[in-house]
Amino acid sequence: MTQDEFYENIPNWISKDKNTWNHITLVAYFCHKYTKKHNVRFRLVKWKGNPGLGKESRDFAKLFDTIASEDYKSLPAPGKAEERLRVITKIKNYIDWMFDYKFRSGERSVTGTRLFLEPSMINEFERMYGEMLCLHTEKIAFNKLVGWARDNVPDIFSSHQLELPSDLGIISGYVETYRLNDDEPESRLLAKAREIGVL
Repeated sequence: MTQDEFYENIPNWISKDKNTWNHITLVAYFCHKYTKKHNVRFRLVKWKGNPGLGKESRDFAKLFDTIASEDYKSLPAPGKAEERLRVITKIKNYIDWMFDYKFRSGERSVTGTRLFLEPSMINEFERMYGEMLCLHTEKIAFNKLVGWARDNVPDIFSSHQLELPSDLGIISGYVETYRLNDDEPESRLLAKAREIGVL
């Protein structure tokens, strides 16, 4: 396979389900992001016809091993597939973060795949990714609470705003100020929020 053939296959490879992705697909996605950002192709180290044997592919294979759980190789098949998808998704997000956030402007830019293996880069991404996942989890839980409120205490929407998690603090103050009973809609809402971990 030539580099031209590799680039021709990129749109097809990266459009497939993440369950099918591997280190070669990650290289393809990296090249896609590089081309999109700089309007030129990333020059791959020659691989003698096999994209899986190139330096970039080896870098992403090393990155996979770095991010995967330490017991990845000993996991049973279903656990291994789940962990593999988690790691592939995380590396895809890492690539996005490098191009769309970390080096989105200025004189510095992503110049190769070795940068992805730098411990300081991995640590900075891990910190921000962890925060993003936490916010995402909170948003899902809050949306679940709002759905529960629509079904179980719909009257709450006529007297209170329930658009952000911070609105629960206002409702909590209302419950304390007026010493509402446990069967009141506001009290039931707060009890449910505690149950699902929003409060």
